[in-house]
Amino acid sequence: MEVTNPTLSEQLRQAMSHWPSGVAVVAARHGWEVRGMTASSFTSVSLEPPLILVCINRTASLWPVLEKAGRFSVNLLKEGHEHTSAHFAGQPLEGYAPLNEEEVPALEEALATLYCRTWAVYPGGTHQIVVGEVERVRLNRGERPLLYWNRGYHRLKGGEP
Repeated sequence: MEVTNPTLSEQLRQAMSHWPSGVAVVAARHGWEVRGMTASSFTSVSLEPPLILVCINRTASLWPVLEKAGRFSVNLLKEGHEHTSAHFAGQPLEGYAPLNEEEVPALEEALATLYCRTWAVYPGGTHQIVVGEVERVRLNRGERPLLYWNRGYHRLKGGEP
């Protein structure tokens, strides 16, 4: 269905809703302040050195904490953790998996966690493009990723994880 006269930003939002992706929660701690957010823009950049990037809205409560901390985690969610994604997307819910108390907070039940040091930050319109150098990886095997497509959560069908 083609929409007539939407703004370019709304057209981009609609187009991007057709791009499936995994679901990640980015978390950081500075002093006693701990913040996390569900990220829709996350990707690997390089294997040597091991770099990833995540885009964070400058108005997100996570941004000033991550900026000061210089370290953060990227937690890849597994099937069944829609509630965790929703919580960190600003919909506080009971029963979500809490961030642990490590120096770099993380979700213990994540499919995988990348522990990163901020390598570079670039301006990107309303967002900051944060490139992180991966210092450590924690994997939880035997699970399937949580997928997001067309403004909803989805699961892989068939086959083994």
